[in-house]
Amino acid sequence: MWRILVFLLVFSPGAFANPAIEDLKAGFEKALNKVKVLQAEILEKHIEIQQKQADLEATIQTVENLKLRLDGVESGVNENVKKAEQRANQTNTKIAQVDSKANAAQNTADDAINRANKAQRTANTAQNTANEALIRKIAYATGNGPGDETDVGQIKSRVLRFTKAKTNTKIRISYTDNLRTVGPRKTCRWEIRVDGSSCPNQTLIYDDYASTRGDTSRTVVGYCSGVAAGSHTIGIWVGNVPGYTRSDCYTGWKNSTWVIEAEEVN
Repeated sequence: MWRILVFLLVFSPGAFANPAIEDLKAGFEKALNKVKVLQAEILEKHIEIQQKQADLEATIQTVENLKLRLDGVESGVNENVKKAEQRANQTNTKIAQVDSKANAAQNTADDAINRANKAQRTANTAQNTANEALIRKIAYATGNGPGDETDVGQIKSRVLRFTKAKTNTKIRISYTDNLRTVGPRKTCRWEIRVDGSSCPNQTLIYDDYASTRGDTSRTVVGYCSGVAAGSHTIGIWVGNVPGYTRSDCYTGWKNSTWVIEAEEVN
């Protein structure tokens, strides 16, 4: 009922012509206008809120799309990382295999080098042995004169000192000098002795028979076995040939060269 009364007051001009009512009507219209303004503002805000809500939903959708894309990218990255790890593992396996082969090759090379070094040492030893075999170690004594007229006994100026390394070897001895026997029908014997004694297994002698006087350079060579290792003295003795006496023997002549050589041989 009151709503009808309000309607009549607002929309019926002239009805109830009363100042108080007019003021009430004016105030009501003013309030109604404010309501309309508020409604318009509310509608505008509502539209704005709807727009923002739409924008928010679009943003949310965009974010969802981005998230899906990010998930896809992350999945792809994880897959790529997984593949990369697999390739890295395969590469590491191949590297380990290569390292193993390289180590085996290095070991083989080291063995080959060691064998080569050993072979080289063996060759060097063989070469040294060959060189030692080729280089003859000969002890010798030599001089020019003096001539010696001893007929029986040692020729004291003809002496060689020699060191023998082994017991079961021989000594090759050579003696070169001017030897003569004054004849006629005289003989002299020159002997190579070791430590004043004849060689144990074979005497080293040179017999000279002269019907006339003659001065001749001669060489006596022989092998003396049965001599122990160590230091020894090699000398020359002269005397009569058995069956002959009063020989006239001469060793050396003026400044002629004499040589005694000794070499240890198998």
